[in-house]
Order: sequence, then structure tokens, then C-alpha cells
Amino acid sequence: MVKNLMGKKQAGSFFVLLSLFSMLMLPGQARSAVDALDNPALMSQKASRALLLNVVRAGSRLVAVGEHGIIVYSDDQGAHWIQARVPVSVTLTAAYFPQPLTGWAVGHDGVILHSTTGGSSWTRQFDGNEANRLMQTEAQIRLDHANELLSKAQASGKVDAQRAVTDAQNALAEVEAGMKFGPSRPLLGVWFNDDKEGFVVGSYGQIFHTADAGSHWESLALRLNNPQGLHYNAIGSTPSGALVIAGEAGKVYRCADHGTTWQTLDTGYQGQLFGVLGIPAGKGAEKLLAFGFGGHIFQSDAEEKHWTELASVTKKNLVAGTILKDGSVQLVGQDGSILRSDQQVREFHLIQPGSGLSIAGALQSASGDKAIMAGSGGSHAISSANEHAGNNAAHPGKVNP
Repeated sequence: MVKNLMGKKQAGSFFVLLSLFSMLMLPGQARSAVDALDNPALMSQKASRALLLNVVRAGSRLVAVGEHGIIVYSDDQGAHWIQARVPVSVTLTAAYFPQPLTGWAVGHDGVILHSTTGGSSWTRQFDGNEANRLMQTEAQIRLDHANELLSKAQASGKVDAQRAVTDAQNALAEVEAGMKFGPSRPLLGVWFNDDKEGFVVGSYGQIFHTADAGSHWESLALRLNNPQGLHYNAIGSTPSGALVIAGEAGKVYRCADHGTTWQTLDTGYQGQLFGVLGIPAGKGAEKLLAFGFGGHIFQSDAEEKHWTELASVTKKNLVAGTILKDGSVQLVGQDGSILRSDQQVREFHLIQPGSGLSIAGALQSASGDKAIMAGSGGSHAISSANEHAGNNAAHPGKVNP
């Protein structure tokens, strides 16, 4: 049975990350994904005011990605933006630069773009057509392995072995049915260890890895325990060097060996998580902080086995997080609100109320006094000074709609 992207219990909130205020898949793109992959982004003087979904650093430069394949960059911390030349016109959802000149961007229709010019120009490395082929091959390997285990199973293990075969058959059927729609599955997150090795993640349990700067990609889907094909919304790295993925159904995935072995960590929440941060916990240990839909924030213990939901101060989706120099954590809400924790990251306070913006991504300015946000109307610089903390300091659990 093929999953309906918008019909799953959690699928509506999944697209909050892609579209906080409107559907991003334009009618023309929905009709012809191939055309959008083959047609370059339209150059426009209004590009910097387009819908942007992510903003990142490339050294001292800022690079933002968004709808219609638009990528813009700024060398003056967002005061002015220049449009880059991009070979596709699909919506782009995330970017990452491990080095000032070398970066990658991902988006709809499974596209992966690469830049060696600090984001001023891009080439296409990968798209959903190749993703479909990799996922089909991997699903077939999974089915073959399940059938082999079933043939060798003892009577006591037949039921479980048959269930594994059925799950593998369904997974292969879903991939093959999805292939009929062409390169339609979005990629949502990207992270690179250096200028060679990196990972991208996306909808339906997509995770791809490269060890040669994107010349070749492999699927790692079978290495994660995700038989339902839950969406992966973002990927990053903790201070200890562990890879972490924020996903659907409150799941966090963690890997400490460069993508080989993955743990599935369950926060106990059934909604979408849009980000995960690693928080130092003393003596070389670290805790994880996950955040996402409806203002929910969860923190693990140092062993990362048990999770506690922290009192939030907003019901808005939390779309971006940053560990500040003093050890506190800053979170940004979909409405442009800014939350700040204490240095022990035990509770959060509202330091800037929502401004009515629709925000999809953010980072802290180089000066540290502003949050550079990406969203409707382009980029927005919002003061992150602790002007409003006193209003809620005595009531960290107060909810502000």
C-alpha cells in the first residue's frame, strides 16, 4: 500500500518544515517534476524577497535557499543579497557548507546541488530518479534477505520471519508505486563532515551517503530501524561528533560511527521533530535536546535513554535551534518568536514575541545580537537581545499562543 504524503496522521505537520504558510509544490512543478529539474531558476531582481526555507553560513557569507530553485547569498550579513545561478527550479529546503567555498543544497524531487564557489553558482549532482533506483535496489535486497531468513527459520520463529517478509514486500511495493510518480520525494536535510563525506535525509525514510564529495551516493535506509518509512526532517552533528536525525513520530536517530550503526531514540511524542542539538552534560557526556511541532521541547538524560518534556512558552512550531557561547540554547518559532534557555538548559523563556512573520529557518548573526531568519518575504533580522525575558522569568511554563 502506498502512503499518501498528505494523508498520513503526521504528514500534515511534516510539511510545516517545507511550507509554514502555503503549499510549496507549485502547480507547474506538480504536473512536471522533470521540467523543474531541467529548467534553471529564473533570475529575478525580487529573488531576495521570495519564500526562503533555510539560511546557513559559508564562512563569513550567508546563503539562503527557497522556492523556485532560488538561492541568494549575502556578504554583508543580510543587508544585501545576490541571486545565484541554479540549474533547477524545484523548491530547495536546506543547505550546508562544511567549508567557505564548498557546500550542498537539497530539495524537492530528490535534488542535490553542489557549489564550489561559496554558493554563487551550483551544479546538479543527484535527483529523485537516482533516489528511486537506489531505494528500489535496497528494498529488493531487504526482501531477498527476509525470504532467506524465512526459509531457514525454525517453527518457533516462522511467524516473525513471515512478518518480516510481508514488511519487506510492502516496502518494495511502496517504492515501486512511488516510482510511477517520478522523482517526487523531497529531501529535507543535509550535513557534511568535510568536503568529501556527507549525508542527506528526507521523506519516506530517505537517507543517502557520499564519501567522494557527491560523485557517488549510496542509500543507508536499511541501517536505520524505520520499517514504516517515517520522514526524516533534519540531520546534524553534536559536539561529541555523533550524527543525529530529527524525525516523524517523535523519533530521534543517533550514530557515533560515521553512519554505520544507528540507534532509534523515542521521545514518547507522536508528532514531528524539526531539530536536535547535543548539550554537554559534564565528564564528556552529552544530552540531546529535540524540538518541533506545537512548541514541544524534549531533553534526554546523559545516557540518552530517557526523555523529559520541558515546559515550553509557545504553541508555535519550533523550526531552528542554536547553542550559544554561554551554553544556553536559543530556539526560533514559526512566527518569528525567540526562546532562550538558562545555561543549564533546564527551562526556556520567551525573549522576543512572535512578529507575525512566517519563518522556516534561522541562525544567529555573527555579532550575536540578532537572529537571521528565512521565511516569507525573504530574510529578516530580528533582535535576540533579552528584552522580554523578565515578562516570563517567573513563569517559564507559561504558554503564549
